[in-house]
Amino acid sequence: MGKLYFDTFVLGFIRSMVYKKAMGYREKDHSFDSIKKSSKHKKRRRRANRIDIRKVAIIGIATVITVVCGYAVYSHLPFVKVNKAIAAGNRYSEQAEYDAAINSYSEAIEIDSGSVAAYSNMASAYLSIDDSESAKKVLYDGWQNTESQALLSNYLTVIMNDAVSTINKGNGNIDTVLSVMSVLEQDSSNTDAIQLMDAAYDRCFSLYDDDVNSMFRCSESGCSYEKYADLIGRMLAVYQTAPSDELKALVLKYAVPSSDSFTMNYEDALAYGSVLDNVMNTVGTSDEISSVKDCIDNAQSVQDVFADIFTQLDVGNVDDLRDFVVSDEYINLRNVFLNNEETPQENTTYVAISREAIILNRNDGKFSYRFLDFEENPDTAGVITLWANYFEDDGVQRNSISYEPGSIDGNMYPHTKYTVTYLKSYTNSGNNTKVAKMNYRLSTAITDETGKTTETIVGDWGGTDEYEMDIKTIESRIRA
Repeated sequence: MGKLYFDTFVLGFIRSMVYKKAMGYREKDHSFDSIKKSSKHKKRRRRANRIDIRKVAIIGIATVITVVCGYAVYSHLPFVKVNKAIAAGNRYSEQAEYDAAINSYSEAIEIDSGSVAAYSNMASAYLSIDDSESAKKVLYDGWQNTESQALLSNYLTVIMNDAVSTINKGNGNIDTVLSVMSVLEQDSSNTDAIQLMDAAYDRCFSLYDDDVNSMFRCSESGCSYEKYADLIGRMLAVYQTAPSDELKALVLKYAVPSSDSFTMNYEDALAYGSVLDNVMNTVGTSDEISSVKDCIDNAQSVQDVFADIFTQLDVGNVDDLRDFVVSDEYINLRNVFLNNEETPQENTTYVAISREAIILNRNDGKFSYRFLDFEENPDTAGVITLWANYFEDDGVQRNSISYEPGSIDGNMYPHTKYTVTYLKSYTNSGNNTKVAKMNYRLSTAITDETGKTTETIVGDWGGTDEYEMDIKTIESRIRA
């Protein structure tokens, strides 16, 4: 049994060793050297493990720092900040907090003045609070900074919509037309703009029909001559760049205001004449344009006739009227009215000549004009009134002319009117006594603040037909 047990043990051991060898298994070495080497190996492994963990920790921390720093850097990049500001503005707009939205869009534009989205969204926010002027400014500035055609298109659309709204409310004026004109300057073929300007023509000027001085003369009305001249000049410039029948018709229409009566300062009237010359040379003319131009040309000719005598009257030389009243220039002008000759200047019995302004009046499509009298223009430097009526003495037409000097320091009263009359007649006084035949008479009419007028004959003096008065005649005149 013992041997059998031993044999069995040996056999099992051998089999075990063979199996382990076959499996590549190496039995642990339990010698001292082997145990020592194993201990050192474990220490190295533990140190290696500690180093690896440290490396992993360092790498992990570095990665976190990199990500955090990268995010911080990324979040501060201009385009990221712009997008964040726009996104914030959009959220505010959705919540109808438009002031906050505008501030956010403004922040985006400050970071990047080339952000088309920021300009567009900011303009939309302004339109949401009915501030079209600010919307137009934002879109225009955006177009200037980005050259975006989309912003330009939106800008022009807002202008057109704003003009339509203004006109529909009955508030259209010269500024409305000028705003539409800016659309044509960007797009001369914009038929909507041409049609809108055509529709706005009557409303543009009819605002001022109640007062002939409110258009062109009164700057407070908002329709100064400068604005009107600017409009016509810009229309001509667009036509010259891109001529078309539609633009030609528009220029010819606006070249004469629709108002049936309007007043222009004389210097502006002369400038207006030059504008009409430019219109006629560029696009042609019409009956009304030619009619207005005739008025201005005639007014200039009349002013030339009176220029020298006004110079003398301004310094108080009233007696110079006695020669002027029989001058060929004066008589020729007076005869135009006496004989009802055709003239653009309105024919009345008393024709006022002043230097400040003229009134143009339309009648059956044709214009006539007249200068302002003293009552119409109390700030005048002086008014001469031509007496265009038949009044003969001894077969000779009596010529009379009056002069009203300008007020002193704005004070109209006492208001003096000087009248010089050229006489050629006999007068009888008492017992058929013949009074000397005189050539001129100077009289005055002084009106005070109450309206009371005092008339005085200042004196008579002679000319080429003066009679010599003897003592008897003088005495008889005194007795008379």
